[in-house]
Amino acid sequence: MVSQLSLESRNKLLSVSSLKIFPAHSIIWERGSAQRQLLYVESGGVRCHIPSGSTPRFGYAEWGPGNWLGEAFMVLQGDTIFQVEAAENSVLRLVERDDFEDLMATDAHLACDVARLIASRYRQLLRRVEETLSLSIPERIATELLRHARPRSLGGTVFWGTQDSLASCLALSRPTVSKMLKNWQRMGLIELNYGSILILDGNRLMATACGVDMDCEPVV
Repeated sequence: MVSQLSLESRNKLLSVSSLKIFPAHSIIWERGSAQRQLLYVESGGVRCHIPSGSTPRFGYAEWGPGNWLGEAFMVLQGDTIFQVEAAENSVLRLVERDDFEDLMATDAHLACDVARLIASRYRQLLRRVEETLSLSIPERIATELLRHARPRSLGGTVFWGTQDSLASCLALSRPTVSKMLKNWQRMGLIELNYGSILILDGNRLMATACGVDMDCEPVV
């Protein structure tokens, strides 16, 4: 799974980590800052994005409990290329560069595990680039909704997020996303609520976004 390490590797890194609490919306890493720490989300969540001159952010990704962030830049010893902030009140574990490098140099299993983690992120990045270049805007929106939707006890699945956050994540304008969502709501495919989007029929939603009759590949 993307952004995960084995239990053994996680415990080795956590054994040399320090705990820190970040209030919601506080900045954890500034873009362009030297990468000196590896971050583990214990509770809450963090958001990473590339600041833009025209909007608050240009696309973003969120990482919840159990996720690591920053390992690639630690290995490459590069600067942070995006800004990281607390999406909510969050408890994080921070591993300093010196401790990380000592473990990587002396523990082959950990080094391989971190390499697999970096490779999985690279695959995810390639997939997103491919989607951006090859999928239509409706397909991109539907894919994002279905990929991050969670089951609801009363039926259907829910995407927890606003139209603004969905547009920002896809680097699309809010009016573009809003127009598409309202059209799907009129068709009975989704239900727009404050802070969430209820998906009533995922198969029909994907088929409609693809412009065919129930013929699209399922989202995984």
